[in-house]
Amino acid sequence: MEKQPQLKTSPSPQHLELRFAFAGRIGDVLRECFYEDASHWRLSTSFRIYYLLRRWIPLVLRQRMQQSRNRTLPVGDDWYRQHSFLGRWATALEEDVQCGPAPLIHPWPDGSSHSAIVTHDIETREGVARVDRLASLEENLGIRSAWYFVPARYKLDRGLLDDLRARGHEVGVHGYSHDGQLFSSKRRFRQRAIKINAIGRDWQAVGFRAPMMHRELSWMQALEFDYDTSCFDIDPFQAMPGGVGGVWPFMVGRLVELPCTLPQDHTLFVTLQQQSTDVWRDKLGLIRQLHGMAMCIIHPDYLSTAKRWELYRELLELMLSADGAWHCLPHQAATWWRQRDQSQIVGTIIEGPAQPRGRIVSLTDMF
Repeated sequence: MEKQPQLKTSPSPQHLELRFAFAGRIGDVLRECFYEDASHWRLSTSFRIYYLLRRWIPLVLRQRMQQSRNRTLPVGDDWYRQHSFLGRWATALEEDVQCGPAPLIHPWPDGSSHSAIVTHDIETREGVARVDRLASLEENLGIRSAWYFVPARYKLDRGLLDDLRARGHEVGVHGYSHDGQLFSSKRRFRQRAIKINAIGRDWQAVGFRAPMMHRELSWMQALEFDYDTSCFDIDPFQAMPGGVGGVWPFMVGRLVELPCTLPQDHTLFVTLQQQSTDVWRDKLGLIRQLHGMAMCIIHPDYLSTAKRWELYRELLELMLSADGAWHCLPHQAATWWRQRDQSQIVGTIIEGPAQPRGRIVSLTDMF
């Protein structure tokens, strides 16, 4: 008999076990930002109605509605720089440095300064049809990426999943039906979680991402994956806006959480109708300074013009040009983060599974 997710006894956000990249005052700030993001884990009434009607609204009209809404949001041109968090981070960093050079395990292994991860959400049949061409573009540049497919929205050839894995890519699960209803109630989530877990096992997938970046990390403890990537560091344009602030993975309950830290292609290309990589370039620079994780979400569905393909290639070249980057897949980042979390510094050495690849640093060494 299929094991039922225990959602009725799932912890509240305030009772989730959390462990962050840094301890001390910086860790306090990261925890505070997490709880602030948790206040956005519910859709407004208007968005609940929208997702009930969404299937009958033509795509062009949906995009116009999004653009009209977003023009009313009080955001600046550099909205992707999480100014509130960065100010609190700087203050906390100064306080922690004044307390002395406490050692820590560097966020990234093998001497890397930061990590760079490419991921894709495939929302439609048109997106599926572009997967092979997009994967070939990445492979020609020496990149492998993660592909999150929707199980119950379009017909999916199992051979495509096997082919992607054979070529060195990763396959993950992208919700269930991409209808905006996954978190509409605990009961519905419970029902779909059973199916999602079964699909994850069948696909040999260890990673999950919820559609539209909807999230309820308390309920998601019932998912049988190694990691989740349904949070972002900042994004005011989503139906569940907000963000966790930090650009590093963290432990949340039984899951490794890998936040998406580069603006989505949909946000730049469709919502803001931008035609350059300037935002990506600036955000990549910030992430490198913070020794963080640069994770992008690119939808094959929206690579509908030659210009967008050109911009995506430019993003890949920007990510490849950064010195010290660890180019990895999400499951590799999650495995390392678990190893780091299970290790400790004893004297002047690392004890635990991170020992072979990790290194000891101090905040003053890093920043």
